[in-house]
Amino acid sequence: MKTDMEKDDGFCINVYSPGNFIAKEINIGTLNLGTQPNSNGFSDEQVAKALTACVGKGKVIDQKQKWAGAYWYLRWACNYPVDVQKSCDKIKSLPYERALEIPCDYNNIRRICSCSFMDYDVRDMEKVKVSNMDQDVFLWCREIALKLAEELGKSYLPQI
Repeated sequence: MKTDMEKDDGFCINVYSPGNFIAKEINIGTLNLGTQPNSNGFSDEQVAKALTACVGKGKVIDQKQKWAGAYWYLRWACNYPVDVQKSCDKIKSLPYERALEIPCDYNNIRRICSCSFMDYDVRDMEKVKVSNMDQDVFLWCREIALKLAEELGKSYLPQI
């Protein structure tokens, strides 16, 4: 079957059998989704820039324990390691333009990262059932995840 899409002005997906279609690689302009091993579509520089915008006094990550929210988001949305120590090490190794005011440290977030809501995909946070005991932690982790998503979304916008 021939289509008008063969001249590479977009993309066309032909599925000839019932079931789910799983794309291993999607290219949109210069953006490549699915094949970057580190961050599922975002470069380390983009993640570092987004974190820089979120960390410091007066920002969403204004306490060392709030890095748990960044861990939650990066684990699910950017394919960062599930192991909290490895994830913290990856966050520390990012190419920041300047040192962060509040660095990520495993010892500050390890207990928070064991909360049951951390096992739910952050992109489905409206479906998460949170215990009364974890409610406050969930709310600030949610705020951090939403802010990181916003900041990373800016990397798709053209630079002016």
